Amino acid sequence: MQQTKLQNRIRLALRALLLLALAAVFAVFSSDAVNGRWAYYLPTTITVNGEEVVVNEALALNEYTEADFALDEDGRMTCLTSGWRTGIDVSAHQGDIDWEAVAADGVSFAMLRVGFRGYGAEGTLNLDESFLQNAQAALAAGVEIGVYFFSQATSVEEAEEEAAFVLEQLEGLDITFPVAYDWEIIDAEDSGEGGARTDDVDEETSAACAEAFCAAVTQAGYRAALYVNNQTGYFSYDDALLQSYFLWYAGYEQSYPDYYYAVDLWQYTESGTVDGITGSVDLNIYPIETDPADSGSTGGTGGGSASGSLEADTKSSL
Repeated sequence: MQQTKLQNRIRLALRALLLLALAAVFAVFSSDAVNGRWAYYLPTTITVNGEEVVVNEALALNEYTEADFALDEDGRMTCLTSGWRTGIDVSAHQGDIDWEAVAADGVSFAMLRVGFRGYGAEGTLNLDESFLQNAQAALAAGVEIGVYFFSQATSVEEAEEEAAFVLEQLEGLDITFPVAYDWEIIDAEDSGEGGARTDDVDEETSAACAEAFCAAVTQAGYRAALYVNNQTGYFSYDDALLQSYFLWYAGYEQSYPDYYYAVDLWQYTESGTVDGITGSVDLNIYPIETDPADSGSTGGTGGGSASGSLEADTKSSL
């Protein structure tokens, strides 16, 4: 009888060990819900905004560190290991802009808001009232331009509608920088009592909207871009989508673009100052893969160099 009890205990112990082993195997081979793919390895995770995120080591990663960037005496970000260009992004909120003064202050490119979709239920499409004036004056001053559209799309159809709206506004303009899709999660204090129309949009839908917009822009012959911060970059879009298009990353109060994956353009502050603009303005740095000795011709004080053109450059490693 005692031998039978001992055998039963051994069997139970072996069964428990087997269940633990199966659980471990299941954890390794389980579906990665964050990025929608199967993980056949122990996943690498990072903590973002207090949440654990699984990252994909197979994609191009951000290789920059704080040793690659430094602020100059004017508070402008410079790149110590390659050439760079200084840019701004503006909308009607900046009011009238003296673009000749902007260019003279070392700004060589600008991302202009072409329009936006409203927060409310109707979600109407709106042209930025300063867009055409800014575009024409910037180009006349020798400042290269790209554009962005502030989206509140809740479906692929709406994202395609936004792309068509943007493309119509670009006719006849010399656009050498990207056409960016700017879809953001709206704070309750900004959206009002009714909330934002995108409050209940899930990650799958937001990614599909971004893909639809960028695909339409690319088909029209422009370079499509996604504007992301840590919230949208890690939680709204899948990794493969982010690496399919030019990536414009917003990260403030950082000594370098502290994003896990490779990005192209870094918006490093929303409180910059530039001659010709009243009040604060967003500043961006576009590192260029070139000899650092050439940074004087393509850097913060040299606008319009052909070596810094997005038409000639390959995808940056930033």
